[in-house]
Amino acid sequence: MEPLTLDLSVYRRFGFTSPPVGVKFLFDKPEGPPRLDKQVPFCGMVGEAQKRGTSFYMDIDNHGCPPGTHVVGCELPKIVEGGNLGPELRIFKGAYANRRALAAAPTFPKGTVNYVVFAPLDELSFTPDLFIILTDSTSQAEIVLRALSYTTGMVLNSKMTNVLGCAWLFAYPYLSGQVNYMTTGIGFGMKAQKVFPEGRQLISIPYDWLPVITMNLEEMEWVPPSYTEEGSELSKQMFAKFGF
Repeated sequence: MEPLTLDLSVYRRFGFTSPPVGVKFLFDKPEGPPRLDKQVPFCGMVGEAQKRGTSFYMDIDNHGCPPGTHVVGCELPKIVEGGNLGPELRIFKGAYANRRALAAAPTFPKGTVNYVVFAPLDELSFTPDLFIILTDSTSQAEIVLRALSYTTGMVLNSKMTNVLGCAWLFAYPYLSGQVNYMTTGIGFGMKAQKVFPEGRQLISIPYDWLPVITMNLEEMEWVPPSYTEEGSELSKQMFAKFGF
């Protein structure tokens, strides 16, 4: 794995309850980090790294949620692929709705991702494919997402289906190159298995966006004057100056 050269220390300034986690998708078995010694849902691997505070890798046998294996290219049982599981679980009215959600969820081509490495910020020594942040508040999420658009004007993008949330956390940002953010407690699997506290934002950043967001966090004001009580009068003056 390529060594990390980007300084990510600015993320410690947030004081996140749970540290950001770097993720690497690999064809070959990695050298260095140990293999996870238990089964965990794919989406729960981020929380596992945060809880342990150490890096590890997982393989197909570490998946604790069978649908998660579909995200790394394994075939679903035909009855599940046909949309029949969702109605049985009472999260879809009919197979047609379940099948549409499955068809929309992005997945890795079969056999291309055999191992996945997870490392919390303080243990992150490799260049990650994804950098995943779990915010404690909307204010923290706003700062990170404003850093995305600060020098680019990028449209904020949140995409998910209410099943296979791991597809939108891992496969979608990696394959599309788009930063994605998701509210915890909305996805069925994450909620049912209680892998994250509800009402927080999971922000999944592909590596090519990480230098931009990191640089902007270092440069921009995290709390603009207009967000403060003292800045309300300044905002009024600026609006008046520009004809509002």
